[in-house]
Amino acid sequence: MDAGNGEDRDSHSGSSDELPRNPIAPRGMGSVGEEAASNVVGGGSGTGPLGASSTAAPIGSTPAAANSGLSGSKRSRRYSWVWNHFSIVSNFKDENGINIGSRAVCHYCDKNYKCISNNGVGPHGRHLRKKHADKIGDASDGSNFVYSKEKMRHGLAVYVAAAEQPFTFGDDIRFEYFVKNCLNPSFAKVSRNSTRSDTKKAHSKVKKDLISELASLGAIAFTSDMWSGINNRGYICVTAHYIDSSWSLQKKIIAFRLVEFPHDSEQIFESIMGVFRDFEVVDKVYSITFDNHSANSATLPLFIRNLTTPYFGELLHLRCVCHVINLVVQDGLKHIQPQIKKIRDAVLFIATSPSRQQEFDKLCTSFYSLKPKNMNSDVQNRWNSTYLMLKSCRKYSDAISLFVNQRYRPCHGTPLTPSDWEIGFEFMKFLKVFYVATVACSGVRYPTSCIVLHHLFNISLNFCKYRDHPKFAHACIDMEGKFRKYYEEMPPIFMLAAVMDPRMKLQGVSLLLSEIGKNLGISTLPSSADVNDLLTTMYAKYDSKFHSNAACTAAPLTSSTSTNDEFWDFVSSNLGIGSTTVTSRIELEKYLDLESINANDRRDLDVLACGKK
Repeated sequence: MDAGNGEDRDSHSGSSDELPRNPIAPRGMGSVGEEAASNVVGGGSGTGPLGASSTAAPIGSTPAAANSGLSGSKRSRRYSWVWNHFSIVSNFKDENGINIGSRAVCHYCDKNYKCISNNGVGPHGRHLRKKHADKIGDASDGSNFVYSKEKMRHGLAVYVAAAEQPFTFGDDIRFEYFVKNCLNPSFAKVSRNSTRSDTKKAHSKVKKDLISELASLGAIAFTSDMWSGINNRGYICVTAHYIDSSWSLQKKIIAFRLVEFPHDSEQIFESIMGVFRDFEVVDKVYSITFDNHSANSATLPLFIRNLTTPYFGELLHLRCVCHVINLVVQDGLKHIQPQIKKIRDAVLFIATSPSRQQEFDKLCTSFYSLKPKNMNSDVQNRWNSTYLMLKSCRKYSDAISLFVNQRYRPCHGTPLTPSDWEIGFEFMKFLKVFYVATVACSGVRYPTSCIVLHHLFNISLNFCKYRDHPKFAHACIDMEGKFRKYYEEMPPIFMLAAVMDPRMKLQGVSLLLSEIGKNLGISTLPSSADVNDLLTTMYAKYDSKFHSNAACTAAPLTSSTSTNDEFWDFVSSNLGIGSTTVTSRIELEKYLDLESINANDRRDLDVLACGKK
């Protein structure tokens, strides 16, 4: 995505295909605000007076924007937009080889003009507009740029909202001084109330544009989450996930609202339905993903009665996979709670005092030749933070034990022992597969429903490996029980999505379901015939609503994110390549009969790019 500067072009070369990107243009905010800014700030590839594309100068030339022609002995800086497309060449020789002094030479042809400052740039601009209009875009408008207070206030409001700045940002006298003295003397500071009003107007426009965009879609998947703030008030967040016209996965937070008590199924239903009505998507709801709170599950009949859902509501409700994983792991952590608590207390003992942290750093460098390090402290109700805490303590366990046992233990009981660390680190290895699954299934910029079976399979293998471990047997029993509770009846959407992954298809999904059943002793998972019947039924419903005559061809596939685990080795060794001959007239059967993905390409694949083709 990052475009570098173009290579230097010879002054006699023909025109290039495209201009290089402005090398000083910002590449991103690099913060939480970056995603928000991408939602509200439109970007364009054209050039303009404040961001004109730069081109490389002819050999032996001087950048025109940096140095002007001479007016007496004084050099003046050139500001016209044309100097982004002309360069000053000293000692320029005409067609007869005569040196005629400094000339302004076009970047795209041999045309040259005088470059004395009092001659103006009218001929230069007319030449560019007539001969090289495809290269300059809208850059010629730069000469007519006029400061607009209205545009400034809109831009300030968008920035304040996207960068999460206070409404007083534009009212700060230091900001006013900076803009007036360094950017534009016409700037006047904007009051807090004005910025708030402008932000509301900008939000209304963005919302209107988003409603228009959502209206063009066939179906949208939603996620909903609820929690209580520090003020003990309940809040709900609704996020829309959809594939846009360019086959890119989009995520938009469309509501963040207060929910009145009681937080029962009727209140949650009315809150979410209010959002759907507000954004005019009542007839476009494909699925809603909740956590596992009983009130959320109780809303399902209400939604089915009040929504016109695809597939008669069979795919409407989803439980959050990451939330299920959290419940599973929490059951296991209970069994090693004494060891985890001792490690947690030790980390907090060091981290909560600057003087102790300094002493610990000196101990690491002087006795153990280790770099000073701040350990990650965990949050008890977030198991992944416990995993990261244990991971951060690797190589430092001896140093932590020595430091804490000398200073902390005399007043607080039993010492931190090597056995505690052994259990903690071994359990950390056990938790790694759950952590990887949580990170992968939490993604919002790539499809995740098609990779759920992949990670459930890895988790089932992990249970097989550790269920006979002498220290974790009881933990595995409880964790497997919770895991089976949620996945003895596999959600249909995970199977259907995996079938639509060209790496898996029907054969791969059947293989995974069979292996997960064997690893966990589950006999209720669908067979290959069951999955095929489900797929055929759902496709018939899809075809009746979104009938398409599009051809199905074995297009080349592109790669995207990497999956570096043993899962794909297992898949490649157990799946065939498929047929290269497609005879079916039904689009679904054409897809299933196409040649499967090459084993070398299975690890890295952009699933959406395949769908686009």
